[in-house]
Amino acid sequence: MKTKLGRSILVLLGALAIGGVARNAHACGGAWVPYLEDNQVDYRVGGVARAEKAFTQGKINASAASVIRMMPAVRHMNAKKSKLVARAQRMLALAVARSDGALPIGRGIPVYIRGSWLGKSAKDRKANLAWAVKVLATIDKTKKHSPAAQTDLAEAMARVDADKAQARRILEKLAKKDLVATPEGYAALASLRAQSGDKSGGRLAMKRCKAMAGHPAACRIDAKS
Repeated sequence: MKTKLGRSILVLLGALAIGGVARNAHACGGAWVPYLEDNQVDYRVGGVARAEKAFTQGKINASAASVIRMMPAVRHMNAKKSKLVARAQRMLALAVARSDGALPIGRGIPVYIRGSWLGKSAKDRKANLAWAVKVLATIDKTKKHSPAAQTDLAEAMARVDADKAQARRILEKLAKKDLVATPEGYAALASLRAQSGDKSGGRLAMKRCKAMAGHPAACRIDAKS
């Protein structure tokens, strides 16, 4: 009897210890990378690939929600240490930019991992956009300022008042060489040109956007334009 009781106590203590480790891992942002047994599959690899496919089909919000569910601590992860994280953060950063810092994904993610993603306040929206620019700037540096990375970065910067001038310089430079990599990049350029009073230039950039776009939402621009 004593032996059984002793074993039960040891099992209980072990379970509590494991639970404590799991909670600490979650708090440190490591919850998305749990300990894996040999040959155990990390389903997030396929999950990110599926999210990317949906993203290219214009299902931006669904992809963003999927990333947050798979990687609840994605905001604090280091993209330099993981290509998978970089891919996930790129999708989320662009989704944030295209929603002006307020992701409409309240029904797609649990309450306890929403954080500021829904952008319910001006402060949250500003923080989300700042994070998006920071992420895409890091990726741009990693990618050695490739046209694709520059386009992504400029698209996000175009949503931040303090960064709009730099965003336009980047996009104008790319457009001059026909290197704007996405229709959304041209839509951002159209918006920036229109906001500065260059209506004809805005229409020209919008024409290029529509020629590249695979879905209508890609060419949406700010109402302020």
